[in-house]
Amino acid sequence: MSEHAFAGLRVADPPPPWHSTVDTVAAERGVDLADHLARCSAELHLVHHELDEYLQYCRREHLLVADELLSDLAHAALVAATRVDTQACRLAHAPGPDCLALAESVLRFGLATLAYTRGAMEWCSPSYAQAHAVQFFAIRAQNSPTVNYERYEHHALHRVESQLLAMLDLSPDTHAVSATSSGVAAYSLIESFLLRKRLRPGDIVLTAPYLYFEAGEQLGTLPFVRVKQSDDYDVATLLADAERLQPRCVFVDPIANTAAQRMVDIPALLAGLRAVVRERTTVVIDGTMVSAGLPPELLTSDDRVEVLYYESCSKYAQLGLDSGMAGLVAYPVGLRDAFARQRRNTGTILYRHGTELFPRYHPASYRRRMARIAANALRMAMLLHADPRVRVAGRVHHPCLPGHPDATAAAGLRHTGGCVTFTCHDPARNTRASWDELFHRILTRAAAEGVHLTKGPSFGYGAPRVSAADAFDGEPPFLRLYVGDRGEQVAALADIIGAALAESFE
Repeated sequence: MSEHAFAGLRVADPPPPWHSTVDTVAAERGVDLADHLARCSAELHLVHHELDEYLQYCRREHLLVADELLSDLAHAALVAATRVDTQACRLAHAPGPDCLALAESVLRFGLATLAYTRGAMEWCSPSYAQAHAVQFFAIRAQNSPTVNYERYEHHALHRVESQLLAMLDLSPDTHAVSATSSGVAAYSLIESFLLRKRLRPGDIVLTAPYLYFEAGEQLGTLPFVRVKQSDDYDVATLLADAERLQPRCVFVDPIANTAAQRMVDIPALLAGLRAVVRERTTVVIDGTMVSAGLPPELLTSDDRVEVLYYESCSKYAQLGLDSGMAGLVAYPVGLRDAFARQRRNTGTILYRHGTELFPRYHPASYRRRMARIAANALRMAMLLHADPRVRVAGRVHHPCLPGHPDATAAAGLRHTGGCVTFTCHDPARNTRASWDELFHRILTRAAAEGVHLTKGPSFGYGAPRVSAADAFDGEPPFLRLYVGDRGEQVAALADIIGAALAESFE
């Protein structure tokens, strides 16, 4: 093997100027994805260098090493890098939906190859030194001053955490991020911290009317605290409850993962709490539905209110690639050691394989992606809301639609996410069987017209996705349409949904 320098792909010929807004956004989207591909390619070339460096080190130290195996891994990395580079060049000149979908598949392949080639020779507890036998890959593990144990920490983790901190637009001088193995692991890490550092027997925890069901289930079964659920998302009600109950902790989601997509006005709530609590209160915010949508100043803690933030990174933060689970917790930098200890002891860390699968991107490109997705969702909601075929069948829900009770709260966020929800006027139609029948009609029409759409749970993907969602709070299943990053197909998909609803209601 020989060393290969790689400075990263640059698109030599930028896409030509388009006159329409949709084409301009498509060009931006293509350039951003080309950059994600370039970053993946750079890492694949770096793996080739690392393998060569490892081989030379083992030879100098007279260690056993399988030359042929290293050669196979290096070849796999360079083949994947070539495929990634080729797709990036194609994408730059044809950033349409089909090419975009293919490029996303190639990016997933590139990251999976990266995780495989970099991880094949690594150990979860690499040796510090050795004689003849080899139990390490990364040379930095040799004579390391830290504990070589993956559950404690590992080098690749720091890259992901720095990227997520920048994604949230937080300064390393004031905040820190702990990457976890899933969104639920992120909640579990916060719960572990609260149980040991904040909550006392008999303390009250106040929640909004709805929390994501798994977090709500865990919180509600803690045996020695009293969990009180507010009756309304309205800040005045929440603050009245806080003044009366004086909770030790408050749990809220900016947007509830329910049919109505009710919101809590986070800026108003935090400001109001500082005026009514008599003892420092910890506010826990799950931002998964509006990833990086909170202005960073809202996560500032003081002597009245402490703010802990978490979200699942298996959705938006992973660019919808869905290659592995991940999560994050953001907190004041002074709590870094406390959270590191709890993550170590609970095993909730994002392990090495997951960090390699996590895409590399610049925070500005991530914010552009979220802005595109949110704009697509609002446009979809407005088109469906204005369609008489849709309105006769049921009600469209989106925080920015006229008549939504939380429009003021929506205005306080950078964006409101990519989901549009729908419920039928006739309650008998709000069943999983009815939704599945409708989805079959929608998917059939989408296939005939070349419009991208998938059916399944979750959100954050590049392509739109539809599902019969269940909020797990007793309400019937509802239609959740995640609109995705295919702006040029929004109008066509809206028309398809309208036609499918009309056909169903004939």
